[in-house]
Order: sequence, then C-alpha cells, then structure tokens
Amino acid sequence: MQANTPRSIDRRRLLLALGAGGTVALAGCIGGDDEEADADDGEPADDGDENGDDADLLSLDPGPEGEPISEDDVRALVSAFDDEPMNAAQQEIEGEERTYTPRHVWKWVGDESLIGLHFDEPNPEEATALDYITIGRKGLFTEESRPDEEFSHFHQHTADGWEAGHGGDEGDEGYWLTHIAVREIEYPFHDEPIDARVDYDFMPTPPPDGSEGHDADWEAPDGGEGDLSADERDELVEIFDDEWTNDAQQEANGYTPSHVWKWVTEDVFLFLHFDEPNPEEAENLLYFGIGKRGQFTAEDVPAGQEDDFTHFHKWEADGWEAGHGGQDPDQHGAWLVHHAVREVEMPFHDEPIGVGVDREFMPTPPGE
Repeated sequence: MQANTPRSIDRRRLLLALGAGGTVALAGCIGGDDEEADADDGEPADDGDENGDDADLLSLDPGPEGEPISEDDVRALVSAFDDEPMNAAQQEIEGEERTYTPRHVWKWVGDESLIGLHFDEPNPEEATALDYITIGRKGLFTEESRPDEEFSHFHQHTADGWEAGHGGDEGDEGYWLTHIAVREIEYPFHDEPIDARVDYDFMPTPPPDGSEGHDADWEAPDGGEGDLSADERDELVEIFDDEWTNDAQQEANGYTPSHVWKWVTEDVFLFLHFDEPNPEEAENLLYFGIGKRGQFTAEDVPAGQEDDFTHFHKWEADGWEAGHGGQDPDQHGAWLVHHAVREVEMPFHDEPIGVGVDREFMPTPPGE
C-alpha cells in the first residue's frame, strides 16, 4: 500500500516504543522472554521501500474466524463453573446436573471475586449461545462499595428468589457485577440491540447517593471463596483450547504466554490470563476478558470503547511480543478488553489496580 513514508515510520516507531515499554512487563505479566520485536535473523524489520510500501508487514490478511460455541463446549463450561455464590432460594432452575440461578453459572477465583457466564436460556444446560461474561466482587449495596461504573448491577447473595436479589436496600451484602457482551443481543434494558462490548447499561441498580460502607468479610452461602485449585485451573485450561494466532506466537509450552482462549462466535473469543507464562503452572488468574477480530483502526474498536479495549494484538507475528499493537491500519488481529479479577500490579501501572476493567493494560492506540 502507498503511505507517506515519514508519517508511517513515526507511527511504527511510536508503537514499537509502546511495545518496548510493554516488554519490560512481559516476563511478569504476559510471560514472554525479554526479546526484540524484530525479525528472527536479528535484522530490523523493513520499514518499507523508498516509495513507502510496507512490503514486510505481517497480519495484512484477515485472521482465522472462530466457530460459534458448541453444545459440547457449553456442557464443559457449565460443568466447570460449578460454584453457587447465591442462596438456595435463588437457584430456581432444575437441571440434570444441578440447580442454577437463571442463565448464570459461577466460579470463585479469589477471596473476594468470582467470574460467571450468562447464557441465552434460563437453564444453562439447554443454552445454545453465550450472551455475556460476568465478573463479580463482594461488597455492599452502597456507593462507596461499588468498584467502578462498569459494575452496573448489584445482586444480593441471599434473597427470596432471583428477581428479589436485584439491587437492594442500603448496606445489603452481595456482589457488584460487570457484564461484557460477547455477541449481538437485545434485552429489555437496552433501547436497541448491542454488540460485543462492556455493557454499562446492564440492568442498572444504582446505589443510594452518598451511601457509605464497604465490607467483604462476610461469608458467601456456599463458602466457596478462594483461588482456583490446580485441578480447577487444569479443567479450565483444557476447555479453553482454541488458538487464533499463528504458531510463532505460541511460545510457552505450546501456549501463547499466560493466555488460553475459547471462541464463542465467528468474531469473538474469551480468554483467561494467568500469572505464569505456562498456564499449566499458574497459581492465580489475573484477568478474564474477550477479544474481537478487527483491524488496527479506531473504527474497529468494539463499540468505540477505546478506554476499555486498550490493547490490539496481531494474529500473525514473529513472536508474542511482536504481536503487540500494529504498524499499519490494514493489519488484522483482535481488540482485547482485560478485566482484572484481583489486585494486579504491572510495570505499565502507576499503582496497583483492583478488580475492574484495566484501562491501562498495555495500550496500543490506533493511528489516526
């Protein structure tokens, strides 16, 4: 493609600089070795010929499409997400395996945090599609306890039924929930259908203005708080068995460093981001998020949420680190939103962040 050479080089250098800044963090957060993002032969990547043609850029062809979530995948996920953070009266759906809170299955991943899946059917065992991923933090129904604006919905851990658990009275115990849509969906609380995005309008339950108090020391009905066990981690890693990058980026015992992936539509995948390069050796889950196929342009950032989908990753690169960001808007990859499930400290953070969307996660802003 034709480009203005000085501008193209400046943008490339800017993004390589961003990548270098991220490289400092990679051993501790992404998991790769501290290596250059240039070609394997040690020579700098070609910035283009004298006419500005970026002939050596990778990811100029569309990346692989995924497949909609299968019945087998649904069954495996429902089986793995087997915790019950709500009381028995809210488990209103009788399945063959167990009872469920409508549409939801849950998994504790920390002392104060849990993740969930929100399906298209009240009985998760009968689901044919996934609508949302969910991240929850223990707290109170107060303004002080709400972690941030993406936590639009509060749900009590103990109520007379599922609907009775929505919202509450000031100071009630429960979970602040973030919902991230993974496909086009339409719900009564939306004016029109939405696509994959952080859903800031998911069944809003605003707390009383100025309400104070935050307490997470109470015990959940199932008493299941805590990190994933090694067996639970292994079960999730086995289910998240898809790949969307080229082979050169699978550097950690066959994995892309620290990440495992699961396609749920042709364009959207889920991911788990662990604290070790080899997920099979991880002790803690750090992030739960989604990626959506697209190009390195502002127009392809899902729902225009540039503050949430901070990181673009190319599907084809010479290595994992080389996949961070892009050098040209024609490059294909995925836009990723990382939602922390515990306190996380990374070199690209000014200070540790808590449970919530990580709006500082290795930013790779698209070129103008």
